[in-house]
Amino acid sequence: MPSARSATHGPGRLRLLPVLAATLGALACGGGGGGAGAGGPPAGGGGGAAPARASFGPAADAFYQRYLELSPTFAVSLGFHQYDGKLPDVSAKALGERAAWLERERAAFEAFPAGQLDAQAAIERDVVLNAIRSELFDLQVARWPMVNPRYYIEALELTDYISRDYAPLAQRARGVIGICNGAKAYLEAAQANLPEAMPRTWIDTALLQVNGMVDFAYKDVVEALATLDDSDLSTQVGEALLAYAAALTGFRDYLTAHVAKATDDFALGGERFARMLADKEGLSVDLARLAKVGEADLERNLAAIEKVARQIDPRRPVAKVVERAAQDKPAAGKVLAEATAQAGAMRKLIADAGLVTIPSEDVAEPRPSPPFMRWNFAFLNAPGVFEEKALPAFYYISPPDPKWPKKEQSDYIPARGDLLYTTVHEVWPGHFLHYLHRKRNPSRILRSFCTYSMVEGWAHYAEEMMHEAGASGRDPALAIGQLTNALLRDVRFVSAIGLHTRGMAVDESMALFEGKAFADRPTARQQAVRGTFDPGYLNYTLGKLMIMKLREDWKARAGREYSLKAFHDRLLSYGCAPLPVIRRAMLGPDAGPAL
Repeated sequence: MPSARSATHGPGRLRLLPVLAATLGALACGGGGGGAGAGGPPAGGGGGAAPARASFGPAADAFYQRYLELSPTFAVSLGFHQYDGKLPDVSAKALGERAAWLERERAAFEAFPAGQLDAQAAIERDVVLNAIRSELFDLQVARWPMVNPRYYIEALELTDYISRDYAPLAQRARGVIGICNGAKAYLEAAQANLPEAMPRTWIDTALLQVNGMVDFAYKDVVEALATLDDSDLSTQVGEALLAYAAALTGFRDYLTAHVAKATDDFALGGERFARMLADKEGLSVDLARLAKVGEADLERNLAAIEKVARQIDPRRPVAKVVERAAQDKPAAGKVLAEATAQAGAMRKLIADAGLVTIPSEDVAEPRPSPPFMRWNFAFLNAPGVFEEKALPAFYYISPPDPKWPKKEQSDYIPARGDLLYTTVHEVWPGHFLHYLHRKRNPSRILRSFCTYSMVEGWAHYAEEMMHEAGASGRDPALAIGQLTNALLRDVRFVSAIGLHTRGMAVDESMALFEGKAFADRPTARQQAVRGTFDPGYLNYTLGKLMIMKLREDWKARAGREYSLKAFHDRLLSYGCAPLPVIRRAMLGPDAGPAL
């Protein structure tokens, strides 16, 4: 899922994607929604709006409060630290009770008459319902807790407790102790839920994450808590970390024992794939038409990269030109410095060109990714949208795995163009700017409920939009960076449909990434593997295309009043709601199809 805190998926490499996709909202600090306010979507009204709105607020509050109790990891990610150190109940019984509760809540929110709510509440109702349907898909249709070991890993991450000083060190240490001491029972419940045979790519990726988390605990967590001045608390931390490492090691042994029984049975199938888009993204679309849309965008970007390659060398094959452009890369030790400089330049371009409002002076600090995140190239890790204290955001970039062959390590370091558009995607004006807009949204619901296609669609749309605004300058090698990232997302689109509805094998997907997206072998392998457990990774291109269509339709209606900045500000005023919901809010009930 896109997480409530960051929800970022690096454009050039495999990204962290939690499997549970429901990102339910934070309404805790008052009423169920919030007024439109400055920068928010316009409020409407109607004769029966006030009574319906009055009942909607308390219902939304009650829903959220119960959700926090069931989802402490989510609560902490939002910035509600009274839930520090707590793990969710993932026993089969608890998961069944959770699904039954969500079914009841869905019926209750569906019963609210949308026509009697004001415009703001009507949008919030749609967003809440989409989030409920999204999680019910995970629990009842895809059944992720019962089939995928990766479902359980996110809740055990300790990064939140040591990466930022949101509270005194002793308080954060107690959160670490709580998670560590609960890990054994939590992972025993996971093992009781999981089947004997699981897809090998899911097992392999879970093993990579678990091994990284053990290393992170022994090194980074120990180092971060070394300055505790309470000897008793220090002893408790040490004992808890030993218990945590033992629990993770036990889970690693459990997964390793299941490798021999691993299968290639990862596909959702056509019916569930279409249901995923309807329940999670609010988009009903015929799969045959969807495939044609993705293939058409792939051809569009292949034609564009051929045109750019001809500017560099009209006689050499496109693949050779792209390969040569990929050699223009920073030294391994200079990647973070290069990303920092790029971020500053992109922020200046946004301000100078008036592309979108920058809500604050905050920045995201480039840092090496923690070890357990290094199965992916880039992440944005931002504080929770409800944190009360000013806290830093981190733009994580992963170094190559030192166990890889030297050539693969060298290949993994991004070209300058690739890194530039990764920075655009993750920071300016991608995920980080989106986060800043969400943080100031007056509606608690719109601040917190997220959909994959809006989160990643905005960040991917930002790449092409920034290229159009001049981010590449006159350097065709930088333009190749934008286009290879676009092609990689196009191949994700095609691979997601192929892997999950057309019997495509992982090797076939790898070949597509190498042949159509010009990806190096390590990246092609990572991307193909990701597609087996992240069928929603078509949402990068899908969301981008929905935003591009909305922009053109909005422009046609606005006429001479059209402004790109006004469009972007209005779009981001809806947080990360489903794009079909945003489309109706911006264009009205006759908005037409989203795609």
